[in-house]
Amino acid sequence: MASSTHYTLHKRHQNNLKQIKDILNRNNLTIAKADKNKAIVVSNKDSEKKLKTFIHENHITRLNKDPTDSFQNHTQQALQKCHPLIEKGRHKYLINIKPTAPNLNAYIKTQREGERIRPVINNTQAPSYMLAKFLNKKLLSLIDLPNTYTTKNSYEVTQDMHNIQINEHNRMITLDIKDLYVNLPTKNIPCITEFWLNRSKHHPATTEHIPYFLKIILKQNYFQYNNQFYQPNNSNAMGSPYAAH
Repeated sequence: MASSTHYTLHKRHQNNLKQIKDILNRNNLTIAKADKNKAIVVSNKDSEKKLKTFIHENHITRLNKDPTDSFQNHTQQALQKCHPLIEKGRHKYLINIKPTAPNLNAYIKTQREGERIRPVINNTQAPSYMLAKFLNKKLLSLIDLPNTYTTKNSYEVTQDMHNIQINEHNRMITLDIKDLYVNLPTKNIPCITEFWLNRSKHHPATTEHIPYFLKIILKQNYFQYNNQFYQPNNSNAMGSPYAAH
């Protein structure tokens, strides 16, 4: 009886989903997540056009095929060459077993007029994601950059601002940079990293292998959208663990 009831509910659930999809398609609507909150937004399909505009305006190259397998091989080969930095027993924890190309999605900015979007890429299944996560933690422990200012969340910003002394001659501004990540140059990141590692006088193997890993990770900046594969030109990968640093 329990199995029969479960089957009936499952079929009813499928039927309800189909009806919802039919209603959305008939009215040219789509469902998307809201930016910076947990709401779900039902809107017209302009967000799809805006994603295409995002790809076009930022000169993102369309690839002929999915490069995931090739990137997976490069990641594995890089790990084999760097035993002094990462012992062989840890290699399996730094490789996604079944990697897939990251998906490009759009979050709706409900706090802005005109339903602006924030392009979002989920990199967790990308070939180099685990390696990038490891490298990010490693760099944070190895390099102490001067004049570095970061914040964890809006609450921390509020607390910091509360302690700022402002008079009538001061002005406070905020900047919203359009398409920040795909417009950040990355060409010199390995060289700059090597410079700071040398300055901190780390082991030569560390100074050699970390920039090498960075080159591998930086090349694996790509995503899929509508069953097509794209690669930004010399830019920071959205959703990668190293991107925020």
